[in-house]
Amino acid sequence: MVDSKDNSFKLVDHRKAQKPFRFSTSSVLVILTGQRARHLKEFIEKLKTMPDGVIFYHVHNAFREYHFAPGKYTNDFAYWIGEVLGESTLAEKIANIEIDDYSSLISLKETIIKLVEGFLTCAVEIRRAPPGKEFYFCRNMSFIMPTKYEVRNLDEFCDALKRVGMRSLYFHFFEARLRLGHKSNDFSEWMRRELKEEDLALKIEKLNPYLYTLDGLRNRIIELIEEKIRPPFVRIIKKWLRLN
Repeated sequence: MVDSKDNSFKLVDHRKAQKPFRFSTSSVLVILTGQRARHLKEFIEKLKTMPDGVIFYHVHNAFREYHFAPGKYTNDFAYWIGEVLGESTLAEKIANIEIDDYSSLISLKETIIKLVEGFLTCAVEIRRAPPGKEFYFCRNMSFIMPTKYEVRNLDEFCDALKRVGMRSLYFHFFEARLRLGHKSNDFSEWMRRELKEEDLALKIEKLNPYLYTLDGLRNRIIELIEEKIRPPFVRIIKKWLRLN
């Protein structure tokens, strides 16, 4: 079926969920923990005592605020170590950690600690941050709000995903890992549980969100869903219509 208004093809997916998926979004209040570090020895001592939420905030802050990780330092830890302390070799090692390989924030924290401690064993001098440039440990408090988008099948899901804001995508994909405690996301969990779409759920689960902008991640998820619900000839004609 072709929609004459936007030349888009709609293929109704008859497999409906008993429990619909409600897209949510979140607003964040950043909270200072009251802990700060002036040099790497102090940094590592404080980091060991920090809860998971602090690690999550400093690793994902750039993705939420800028929709991607800007520059060569992809997280707050690496940025401070590289730009403020001038320890670029260590900063690059921390920036190059494959976050998607970790199923828990505890193991991610342990890796960061190991890298810093290894560096300190060979360090000739311990550089100090200038006054006002200390590392301030933060965490965030999220306020979750439901959106107006509620869906029961993949076709409705695809349409809604095109309309929701980036904060909603961040909530369901990035924050979900902290809530679920493993490498999954709310989309895959719902598709697997309610629609019995194991293959599609797994394909979305295997996406490395740290290699995409949020917009690119959304487009890739939409592509995977459309490959599932729209026959190849429909996708070819749809692409042709976009080009003409």
